[in-house]
This record gives sequence, C-alpha cells and structure tokens, in this order.
Amino acid sequence: MSKKYISFLVLFYISTNLFSQTYATFVRLDERWNLIFLNEEKVFEKDFSNLHSPSLDYWVGSVVESIIHLPSNNVFRLKDKNKYCFLDLEGNIIIDREFNNIGDFVNGYSIAEEKIGYRYINKTGKRITELYFDEAYNFSNGLALVKYKHKWNFIDTLGVLLSDKGFQDAFSFNESIARIKFKSKWGFIDTKGKWIINPKYNKLGALSEGRVAFYENNRWGFIKVNEDMIAPAIYEKVKNFQNGMAAVMKNDKWGFINKNGEIIVKCEYHKIRDYSEDVAVVFKNKLGGIVDKKGNLIIAIEYNNIKSCKEGILRMKKNQFWGYLKKDGSVFIPPTYIAAEDFSEGFARVKLKDKWFFIDTNGSNRFNKTFDGAYDFINGFARVKVIDKWGLIDESGEFIIEPKYRNISDVFILEE
Repeated sequence: MSKKYISFLVLFYISTNLFSQTYATFVRLDERWNLIFLNEEKVFEKDFSNLHSPSLDYWVGSVVESIIHLPSNNVFRLKDKNKYCFLDLEGNIIIDREFNNIGDFVNGYSIAEEKIGYRYINKTGKRITELYFDEAYNFSNGLALVKYKHKWNFIDTLGVLLSDKGFQDAFSFNESIARIKFKSKWGFIDTKGKWIINPKYNKLGALSEGRVAFYENNRWGFIKVNEDMIAPAIYEKVKNFQNGMAAVMKNDKWGFINKNGEIIVKCEYHKIRDYSEDVAVVFKNKLGGIVDKKGNLIIAIEYNNIKSCKEGILRMKKNQFWGYLKKDGSVFIPPTYIAAEDFSEGFARVKLKDKWFFIDTNGSNRFNKTFDGAYDFINGFARVKVIDKWGLIDESGEFIIEPKYRNISDVFILEE
C-alpha cells in the first residue's frame, strides 16, 4: 500500500505575555489522515485511514484499518486491524497488548478490553489487578465502578475491592458518595463503604448541589444528604439541581424550585431548559420565553425556539429565521439568518442563503469573509470550507492553513 502523507498534527509555539502553547491538528488530503503542526510540518511519519472525534463530524473511511483518536494527555489511541494500542507524540507505540478496545486515560487509568473481560492499566501498561470485570467504568474519587461475578462493586487504584459481597446495583461516585441498591432499596455510601443514607428508598436520584431526589408513593421530592426534607414527594418528574435551581413537574406542567424547596417558577410550562447564566428558557404551547431566578418573565412567550444562554446571549428563532437575544430580555440581533450557532470565544457562525460567516458580539461580520462551511472557534482557531476544501483561520480571520484539505480537525493544545 503506497503512503500518501497529508500534513498531520500541527505543533507551533505562540508567545503570549509570559507563556507559550503548542497547537496541533489532523488533516486529510486524499484517503489518509496525517498529524501536523500549524506550520504544516508532520509530527510523525504515520498516516491513518480514520479519525475519531467527540463530535464524530470527521469520521471517515473503513473501521477495519487504523483509527486514531484525538489525544488525551498527549497519548493517542490507535486501532489497527481491529486491535488497539497507544502512541506517543513521536509516533512510538508505548503500550501494545493488542487490546480489543481501550479507553482514554482518565485520572491516570485506562479501561482495556481483553478476550475474557475488562481490566485497568496505567500509563506504563501495567495492570492494577489480575481480576477481570464484566463491566468497568472510569475512576472517580479514587474508586471505579465495576461488575464482578454478577455483582456491582468498586475497585481502588491498588486493585482492592471495596465490598466483600458486592451490591445489587450501583452508580459511580459523585462528590465522594455513591448510589447503591441493597435488598431492592436505594441508599448512599461513602468512599469507605459506610452508609451515608441507609437503603430504604424505592428510587434515588444523583447527588446534585448537595440535594438528592427521592421517590415514594409514585411522586418525587428532595432531601439533603443528612436526610433533612427539602421538598416533599409531590412532583411527577424532577431534574437535578443546576445553578441553584431544579426543574419539577406537577399536573403535567414544569416549573422550578430553589435549593430550599421553594417554588420560584410556577408549574405552568409545557417544556423548559435548565438555568444557564441565571436565566432559563420556558415553553408554553410550543412558543418560548425566558425567566430569571426570581421567576420573572423577562422575555415574552413569542419565539418558535430559544436555546440556553451562553456568553450572555441566547439564540432564538421566529418565523423560520434565527437571531439573538441578550439575557436582560433585549433583542440583540433580529431574526435574520436561516441558521445560527451559539457564540464561542467571542464569535458566532451564521448563515445567509448558502454562505456562512462569523459575527462578533456587536453583530458585525467580523472578517468580511464568507465560507461554504464553518465550525466554531476552539482554542483560537476555526475550521472553514472554501468551495470543497478545508483550512483554518485565526481570530483575525487570516488563514493559518490555506483551504486545500478534504477535511481538517479542530485545533487542540498539546500539554507541556
């Protein structure tokens, strides 16, 4: 097979004040991906048939050949001929056991799938235990949730199981406590295995901002971790607390309560979005508006769609066109665009007719340029398409990489 190298990961130093950072990207010229620096020098002499990203928007090619995943802690996951290994920044294989599958390193450990089960390995490839697990999850608070001999349990970084007998069901640790099912009832344990909330509830929600949803008599309520009552079980549905507020449903309508259990927004809406930057989007009869944390309706129920607040701005849709609102309720940009995305790093991409361009927080076409395709700014750079080729622009709108590739990944920062 002939090699067609495409410029592959881009590593170059930008000096800003007292520090510098190293940037890189993947590019695809023909059927192969390469890793290059932003000056388009190759990072190492390898190419790949596939590239996996969290958004999956540049997944291409056959899944049988090599797939390289975006880096975690400067380590790449590589799949080649249906087996996985790890590569370093020089392209060297640093862990090669021919795993059936492997996960990114999270808190120093990766979950590796072998023929008869799952194991945990550290960055040297060493297994932390000789035990195999039926299911395995990432470490959190020093413990990882596993299924072992048909029971749920937790393992520490030395390979020691938390419980001798295991549990009927369990969730991963969150804020140093974990939901556990024991004899068909739910409770919480701490990282030593001690019961914090005894197993007596039919259902429990996840811990969120010091509050826990509980279920009794076909209704939901909230308690503190010490089991002090916050809100009685009177709600048909509830969501986790976020930004000091939790969505609750009563009589098939949604509203919000605060962390004291007080109703702030009456249960009168058909649909809601969680609070973000002190405002929440609410819908009534398929039209949306915005409420603040005092329950005041600060934007009237009149829009076909409104997205959650980001960087102080909300996207809204009215009569098939998109525009922007400020969270104080004022119209920032009237509904003009056939497509519009959230602001990211001070810019938003919008579409008129068949062209994309970037606007700034003043609503101006920031670069006086249009593109055939575009993605958000990430780490100071944005992917853009001209005709059928992709390149990168910086925050001044200048091309850092000219549009000449079939595809290109987001720019990521390599850790020092």
